[in-house]
Amino acid sequence: MANTKNSKDDVNVEKLYGKECTLPKEDFIKTYNISKKGLSSSKAEEKIHKYGLNEISQAKPKKWYNYFLESLFSPFNSILLRNCFNTFLY
Repeated sequence: MANTKNSKDDVNVEKLYGKECTLPKEDFIKTYNISKKGLSSSKAEEKIHKYGLNEISQAKPKKWYNYFLESLFSPFNSILLRNCFNTFLY
């Protein structure tokens, strides 16, 4: 089983994710000029002003009639409605 094509030994992490994931912690901190304690309040405010808040914009919620029409014309309900109309016609 060690000779399988997808074994863990064959995976090149550096190739997949870049050299940053294989750097030692101290080298990573020096390379990217970061602090172990995180951002200071002033630095955080500066980044919020520059890049904006770290939020995902929400999609507009559907109206009630969209849900009604989607459920009314779902495949199962369409069969039921067709059967109802057929019983009234015959």
